[in-house]
Amino acid sequence: MNRLLAIAVVLLIISASLGYAYHEKEAEVEDAKAGLFAVSNTALYCMTDMYALKTMLENNASEELIRERTGRYAHCAQMLAEATVSLYDINGEEKYWNLHVAAATLAVYFSHATGSEDPREVAAENLDVLLSIEDEISRIYRAWGMGNVTEDMTSNLFNLTQELSW
Repeated sequence: MNRLLAIAVVLLIISASLGYAYHEKEAEVEDAKAGLFAVSNTALYCMTDMYALKTMLENNASEELIRERTGRYAHCAQMLAEATVSLYDINGEEKYWNLHVAAATLAVYFSHATGSEDPREVAAENLDVLLSIEDEISRIYRAWGMGNVTEDMTSNLFNLTQELSW
């Protein structure tokens, strides 16, 4: 009887330890997800002002200013790409993969524009597409805070980024 009681106590201790470890890991994952959502939110916000690029082009802003702006967008898009691929790894939801690929495409595009001989020409050539992308990013940004981003939204953004010409 003592042996049976000892085995029951040991199993209870093991069960409690495993439950605690599981709860601790789950809390760590939730903290990581919250951080990734915050980084994604910041990066999305950074990219909601591409109409400023239109204003710069229309008002003949300097090449250096255009280069600085496209460099900023490249950085924000890269942050978004990295955060959303991590969210995809955690959740496996297609919307995060679409957002990752769209953001990675934008990061490469804006890096190309920044490094080109004439960033003004590269940006102007794609201005209509960039403004459509900004509209979709603004929709996603507004929905992001409420947790209402859909796969359709991110698919639309993905499709728009495929229209960029290099």
